[in-house]
Amino acid sequence: MGVTDRQTSRMVDAVQRWRIAFRRGAPALDLGPAEIARAWESAIGAASIPVVMSAAATPRPRLTFAAPLPPGRVAEHDLADLVLGERWPLARLRPVLGAALPAGFELVDLYDIWLGAPAITASLSAMSHRAVLGGVPFDELAGAVAGLLAAPRLERSRAKSERKVIYDLRPLIVDLRVGPGTVAAVAAAPASALAPASAPASASGPASASAVASGPASASASAPALASAPALRMALRTSSDGPSGRPDEVILAVGDALGRELELVDLVRERLWTADEVPTLG
Repeated sequence: MGVTDRQTSRMVDAVQRWRIAFRRGAPALDLGPAEIARAWESAIGAASIPVVMSAAATPRPRLTFAAPLPPGRVAEHDLADLVLGERWPLARLRPVLGAALPAGFELVDLYDIWLGAPAITASLSAMSHRAVLGGVPFDELAGAVAGLLAAPRLERSRAKSERKVIYDLRPLIVDLRVGPGTVAAVAAAPASALAPASAPASASGPASASAVASGPASASASAPALASAPALRMALRTSSDGPSGRPDEVILAVGDALGRELELVDLVRERLWTADEVPTLG
């Protein structure tokens, strides 16, 4: 289907669709989803990449992000789709797009996607996360994870429209394991960017359940403590029209299994997975 060219007002056909894998870190950690979209649209336009414009009253580039990226969250392999009105080979697009991305974003890979494939938002099937946790020994955390994976059902409650909905978290967990902690966001952002809005930053004790649900705790913990903190790695199912696994609910479930609250030091979105991929934590 043709769309209007912003410069010439003529109809331009979409001829190519590129899927962009990218990283986000400092100094772009404070940007919300709308700010990220505007920054990318401006950068792509300035680079003269022949992106197709929408047919809306106010045309915008055909650029679609797979999932909103919360402020303060490092992403290591997020996805976006870009539709072009000219066919550009990989060797041409990669250097131009890589140089054009706003500060804090880095090009990881590019995939030439069939134009008729489902939208990236509908194709998303899972997300991988890495949560660095303080105040819990590696062995204890591994034991709790083994118990969760062996459970036939993990009943949790979630607020929805001013009421609580009971659901089973277990089928939403594709993979769950414990590994060494790597504090990416702590190295890339100031403590204020990591502290949850609902609670002051503190390294003196565990984060409350609300703090775990809101975001990582303080980055002021000592370097030796962070170096020895274990990481909870999880691959969770996600859906645009059904239930999705959330990392905060998994962390709370692990804390319940251990009988105490956990201190969330850092939370990274490691990768987004589409339906034609098999999620793995490697």
